[in-house]
Amino acid sequence: MSLVSARLSRRVGPEHRSFVGLTGTVLGGTHAPCPNCRRGQLVAVPDALDRRRCDDPKCGAEYALAELGRTFALEGADVRELAVHERRQAVTLFVAAEIIGVLAAAWAVYARSWLTLVGALLLCLIICATAMVSRYRAWQLEHGRTFEARAPLGAFLAAEVDGLFRRGR
Repeated sequence: MSLVSARLSRRVGPEHRSFVGLTGTVLGGTHAPCPNCRRGQLVAVPDALDRRRCDDPKCGAEYALAELGRTFALEGADVRELAVHERRQAVTLFVAAEIIGVLAAAWAVYARSWLTLVGALLLCLIICATAMVSRYRAWQLEHGRTFEARAPLGAFLAAEVDGLFRRGR
């Protein structure tokens, strides 16, 4: 293990460390900042799934999810416009993933490198996952399903499948 960490420490520079930090915030699911103190982060309360508590010991404020929905809502923002923006972003990301995939496949054939193709496919997978998150946010906004104790992923997937088959009629 020390051999691997020693080799990685030589190859990972400051520009890579900032990328790793960014990846941790995107994939790690950082918590929302506390609206009361702005220092702590809101974490789940083990006793009540519908409540969040600030992890800063000086603050300790506790909020219901419904209250958080009102606190973090944008004043005067139209929910439909926000949903349309998220859907446009999802389409843009899907198109970008397709373009990257085609260009990487052409480059992999030209360079005769399967690793180039594998790396591009992994990148496309991450971009497509980000696009699906945008579609999920749009669905949440359209149906008013934000800030729930349990993520309504089953209802979202059912709506997506229904949307696929409904368009074909």
